[in-house]
Amino acid sequence: MRLLIAATAVALAISTAAAEPPTLGSGPMRSSGMSMGSQTMTIHHQVADYAKWRVAYDADQSNRKAAGLTNCRVQRSMDDANDVLISCDMADLTKAKSFTSSKALADTMSKAGVIGKPQFMYLTAPK
Repeated sequence: MRLLIAATAVALAISTAAAEPPTLGSGPMRSSGMSMGSQTMTIHHQVADYAKWRVAYDADQSNRKAAGLTNCRVQRSMDDANDVLISCDMADLTKAKSFTSSKALADTMSKAGVIGKPQFMYLTAPK
């Protein structure tokens, strides 16, 4: 499953914008307009209750923006709706790593019902 998630994240990082954005199980996916050399950060984790988690995730938008993370896309496993993958365009690796290691994010994830340790990946498209 982790290999499939990593492959999905890589595919997102190197995809090009489509005329009509595809619709995923969690809602419409916005076209990223990414170009070669773009950077993506992914977060993969389990949550106790997706609906509760989603409220906390949506409320944390300002912190993602401050970390230089934009065009975030939330996806859920088709086999387990509480298995969540988030992919964001990343403007600054240092800011993104600072965000993912912050106590504020850890507290937000804990209150949102994240189970276990989240997995963070920092990806770049080939130039």
